[in-house]
Amino acid sequence: MATTGSSESYSGQLRSYLHSPFTPLLFFVPLGLVTAHQGSGTINPLLIFLLNGLGIIPLANLISSSVEEISEHLGDQWGGCLNATFGNLVELVVAYSALTGGLYEVVLDGLVGGLVTNLLLVLGVAAVVGGMRFRQMTFSANTSLLNAKLLLAVMLVAFVPSTLLHFGMFQSSQHHREYSTLVSVFLLIFYGLSYIYQFFTHGTMFSSSSLPFATEELIDSDDESSHSNRASESSESASEKTSLFAALTVVIITTVILVFSSEALVDGLAASVQKFKLSNFFTGVFLLPLFGSAAEFVICLRAAQRNRMDLAVATTVGSSIQIVLFVLPLLVLIGSFIGHPLSIFFSPEAMVAVTASVFAVQWVTEDSTIDWFEGAFLVLVYVLLFASTFFLL
Repeated sequence: MATTGSSESYSGQLRSYLHSPFTPLLFFVPLGLVTAHQGSGTINPLLIFLLNGLGIIPLANLISSSVEEISEHLGDQWGGCLNATFGNLVELVVAYSALTGGLYEVVLDGLVGGLVTNLLLVLGVAAVVGGMRFRQMTFSANTSLLNAKLLLAVMLVAFVPSTLLHFGMFQSSQHHREYSTLVSVFLLIFYGLSYIYQFFTHGTMFSSSSLPFATEELIDSDDESSHSNRASESSESASEKTSLFAALTVVIITTVILVFSSEALVDGLAASVQKFKLSNFFTGVFLLPLFGSAAEFVICLRAAQRNRMDLAVATTVGSSIQIVLFVLPLLVLIGSFIGHPLSIFFSPEAMVAVTASVFAVQWVTEDSTIDWFEGAFLVLVYVLLFASTFFLL
């Protein structure tokens, strides 16, 4: 009986994941892989890029839905970190594919694009949508202060190595690569320390006031009532395990498919850049992240509609911080290991984009509140940067 109930719950949860407006786009997953297999010599590479990009959107939605289910058991703080990590999975896979293909500028610009898109477009649109239902949305003040410090670290990473290189302070490109490798090691250590700080040594400062599935202590002198409560808790525990297993299954399977679709996406992008002479900066910062940030966009919109801005901020700002303090140094170390060395270097236009994004988000979130007007301001900054890139084409 319990097995049958668990099976029904499992299948019901899988059906709920597929009950989404993005589900019809799953048709583009096999279509994009087939066209990529035919090769860009016979098929327009831009078509390959678009088909696989459309296929990534429903895959990202499946990941976001399953990760959101996992976060329901852990609270907004842990859930936001998981959302940021799995949301950046697309960027990491795409960046790795571009790195192995020697598209170093696309790798760096794509990471900057993920940061700009999450901080400005995703958080801005979510604030506008949520602000239509709630007059003012709040989130943790301690989280806001920690994010401000980490965003300052992001700006320093974008400025210090790049400024030194622009002024010719390195003896050679090899010297700069060694410097980037050393900095990457310390960035990964620092990012790990930030997790220890917010979840362990100072965890009480950042913990949610309540968890969705926290166990409530019920005191009842009646033995029959107590027995009934224990049975109910046991049934609920089994249901939670089933939902967690279903969510993890969806994440694993979708991730495997996502790897192949992302590789096809990058192959089509590389051929399109060469064929149509597209700007690497425009492609990496604004075109590629539209698909890579699909998971964060879906998660953030859902959170804002429920007035769960702790989850929305942890997903968007946390994702952007993770891109520079974790994904970038990880790619630098991987690149040096596989023979495709990547240096920490941001172009002047990328430095401007990072600075504008960080200052805009810091201004909006410094009082631990956000509304639709502040969301519109973030979208305005994104549009300003987007329009400005046309002068770079």
